[in-house]
Amino acid sequence: MRGIGILLSVALTCGFLVVSAVNLPGVPVDFDVDDKILSAIADDISERLATEYITFLKTGVETPEFLKLTNQLAKSHSPRDIFTKNMPDLEPRDSFFMCVACRSVMRVLIRTIREEEGELHGENSSALMKDFAMDVCRRLNLQTDEVCKGFIDSNQPTVEYIMRNSESDSQSFCSLFMEYSFCNTGSNEAYNWTLTVDNSGAALSGPKSDTPRYSEDDIRICQFSDIHHDPLYVPGSLATCAEPMCCQRHKDTAEGTSEAAGYWGDYRDCDLPWHAFESALDSAVANSKCDYVYQTGDIVDHMGWSTSVEKNTDVLTKVSQRFNQAFGDVPVYPCIGNHEPHPLNLFSPEGVPNEVSTTWLYEHLYNDWSKWLPVETKETILKGGYYTVVPKKGFRIIALNSNDCYTDNFWLYHSGTDKIPQLQWFHDTLLKAEKAGEYVHVLTHIPSGVGSCWSVWAREFNRCITRFSATISGIFTGHTHKDEMFVYYSEDEGHATAVAWTGGAVTTYSNKNPNYREYAVNSKTYTVSNHWTWMYNLTAANLHPDEQPEWFLEYEFIKEFTEDLSPAGIDKLLDEFAENPTLMRKYWRFRVTSADPQVNGGCDRNCLAGSLCRAAVTINTQRGRCEELRAKLFASLDNEESTTPGDDNDDEDGGASTLGLLSIGSLLTIVLSIRLSF
Repeated sequence: MRGIGILLSVALTCGFLVVSAVNLPGVPVDFDVDDKILSAIADDISERLATEYITFLKTGVETPEFLKLTNQLAKSHSPRDIFTKNMPDLEPRDSFFMCVACRSVMRVLIRTIREEEGELHGENSSALMKDFAMDVCRRLNLQTDEVCKGFIDSNQPTVEYIMRNSESDSQSFCSLFMEYSFCNTGSNEAYNWTLTVDNSGAALSGPKSDTPRYSEDDIRICQFSDIHHDPLYVPGSLATCAEPMCCQRHKDTAEGTSEAAGYWGDYRDCDLPWHAFESALDSAVANSKCDYVYQTGDIVDHMGWSTSVEKNTDVLTKVSQRFNQAFGDVPVYPCIGNHEPHPLNLFSPEGVPNEVSTTWLYEHLYNDWSKWLPVETKETILKGGYYTVVPKKGFRIIALNSNDCYTDNFWLYHSGTDKIPQLQWFHDTLLKAEKAGEYVHVLTHIPSGVGSCWSVWAREFNRCITRFSATISGIFTGHTHKDEMFVYYSEDEGHATAVAWTGGAVTTYSNKNPNYREYAVNSKTYTVSNHWTWMYNLTAANLHPDEQPEWFLEYEFIKEFTEDLSPAGIDKLLDEFAENPTLMRKYWRFRVTSADPQVNGGCDRNCLAGSLCRAAVTINTQRGRCEELRAKLFASLDNEESTTPGDDNDDEDGGASTLGLLSIGSLLTIVLSIRLSF
């Protein structure tokens, strides 16, 4: 999840820009008044910063204006949040800072790296880029030196290659990186392609509603997502460090205090100790029936500034072996998360030099996965980390590498079109499955509706879901660490076509209880008919470090919500959420895994609306159903005699960032203080 800080600490230095020195226009013609104001002010400050930085690079002189501007910007954001939150979830002040930083740094890089006389051009450019990045990191208070240096050192070769071979111009760069914000000012035709989709299927006449009800004879599938095992986790260590992830060091001063990491994990920004992961597997073996196991990505921890090929492969293999030990002959079907590679988030296309290629990861994963997968999957796994398999006649699984859509994946900025082949293969595989009369489960780490998934990729993925809605029986995702669901809709008619099920996360990062999910799946249609979420309460578990946690069934879906798990049934349930805030609050509580910090903080009307909107958005540029549900929920809340108090602990609003008048006012206070400094 954390490409924000990586981008600034690396692209601040190395940026990956095309040769032409194109300045980002400040005001897009199709933005509303608030966005025009913010974009224009951001552009003004960006140009000031870029000009001052170039002067500093040329002369080594820190002008008074340079010092004032960088000092003001350093105080205007949260160093932790820009590393730990997804871009659309940032507070307005952090979003504004990110836009200013992105635009100004791109301008500096264009003028100093691409031009022959530029200060960062030439044979010694790599070392100078690193020095520049560390200077920016310190001046703008991005993070600790340790974090910035780790990200810069690991990402520099890849980013430099992309910079010198990029198809992306500077205008499209920040617009794509901050796609769902006022900072999006550009477009690039290479980043607006369409798939070739077969049109021989019958036209949709209504929502998909033919899902059989739950039966005791249904197949059972267990889902484990976002394990994020931290091999350096130390119970009793400091859980409130300055870095984006903690619970590894300073046990000598933290143990016995409220700052100490719990034995069974910690609600704060910490990942999972090994014994907690083993406990999850032991619980599944004891309490659940698993005919198949889905592992939907992100095995490696959040310490993205300290990854290595050796560290990552050790963790990947250790977890894979433990799955095999726990489930024996039960097949495990994995897909790739964004935390698997070194460097973090980077998934290269084919044909790039070995030193910046992700081939090593694909080769390693195939070796780990080959105990469960047939040899026929090797070609596409080595090609791009995706595969298809037929566990039994009439039933096909397609596992995708959805990091092709991830805006924190720097290779997205290398080329917009090299993301087409996997999606076209996805379409072609679905077409073959349709002709063979097969039903399909799709495994993919990143849900297409989250704010860090590129909208063009999400749009074309959604076209495939619509076209093959009769063939696709279920979509299973991870990444968000939430226990949630997403309804897919046809673009033209708005019919509900599919449901994506996100099974939470085994890790506790952040403010969640460890959990896994068990599904009931019809043995003929392979549609989901029920599911159960298992977890332990972290507070209670840490009170008894010498005892195994008490895993319990948090809820059974059909008993709490509806027996109709068809796309039409879940779409109807969203209306019920909007009409019944009490029911919506129950969904929110389960969504955040009933974690004590979340429940104690509560969920206000905007939080509830954000959680509801999330379920209705699978393409962030198409939010009609979301807005309809939001309006209905607000009307229902207005009719309540009283609303539940509490702060908005869930800062995900369904993807796009929309700034209200109060947010604009507070932002203007910040930016005017910067501008008036001169």
